[in-house]
Amino acid sequence: MPDTAKSISELTRLLPSILADMHKQAAELRDTLEQVQQSARSWESYLLQPAFALEAAQRLAQPFEQPFRLAGALFSLLDYGEGTELGDARQTLQIPGLLAVPRSAIELAQRLNQSKHHFQQVTNTFKACLSDRPPLERDGRLRDALADAGYPRAHLRQCYRQILVCGEKPDGIALSWIKARKSIRRVSAEWCEKKLVQLDPLGEDPGIQYQRQLLAGLHQKQHESLRQVQVQSRPNLQVAEIFHGEPQDHYRQVGYSAMPVLVEGGDNGRLPEFTRVEHTPPASRRRQRRDLKIATEAFLPALRVHLHTDDRLSR
Repeated sequence: MPDTAKSISELTRLLPSILADMHKQAAELRDTLEQVQQSARSWESYLLQPAFALEAAQRLAQPFEQPFRLAGALFSLLDYGEGTELGDARQTLQIPGLLAVPRSAIELAQRLNQSKHHFQQVTNTFKACLSDRPPLERDGRLRDALADAGYPRAHLRQCYRQILVCGEKPDGIALSWIKARKSIRRVSAEWCEKKLVQLDPLGEDPGIQYQRQLLAGLHQKQHESLRQVQVQSRPNLQVAEIFHGEPQDHYRQVGYSAMPVLVEGGDNGRLPEFTRVEHTPPASRRRQRRDLKIATEAFLPALRVHLHTDDRLSR
């Protein structure tokens, strides 16, 4: 469609300048945090070190003993590293915690957040122009446009991810771990077939075609056993600001700290009072129904669909 082609062309022309601005702003924020790290003045920090954060620091080649330098490296990482697979969610690095920073760092982070939001709007519109095309084709076209813009290894999740800020220094900050969650929902064989066709409309992917064959060979009685399992693999650190007042304190949710939250350090460079939590999130103690079992191995990996067996059916 001519209009669609024109829209995609216009959006593609926007990408080079948007990405260049975003990388420039990320570098400016990194340099500002480097100055904070080297400053003779003391700035307070509180970075947590669960296993996934330790791995992130290792990949960034920065130690936790230099928290502002580490955060700067994380904030400025907008591309996949060399030798890593594009689209691999495991490359989305997370280091939760708090950093007291000068006002200049807060303002730089806010400007970077605006650029990130603009970039996400453009890429979402780009995909919407191709809504009638299969997801793999949409993703491929966007990836080609990013390459043409000069950023073939752009990491979309890290380009979209907002930096949380406390622009007005709160009286306190509440931290708490939110456990990883698992959702299980029943899906039909028809739904699975439709989704598999959308993933490979031309029938060129052997893996998808094999899964369609498995689905076609599934006994009718087992159609009721199809379950899509979605797991949030990592726990989240929830952050809330506390402002003292009458007749009661006021709480404001800041969000989940996948990256360090930047807090206005004020005149003393210190964080407000905050709750301490364990570096390692508490283990989840999820109760399991004795009569419901989900197969460990996915039946249709492309859709994260497993089979379940209900002991009651065999009695």
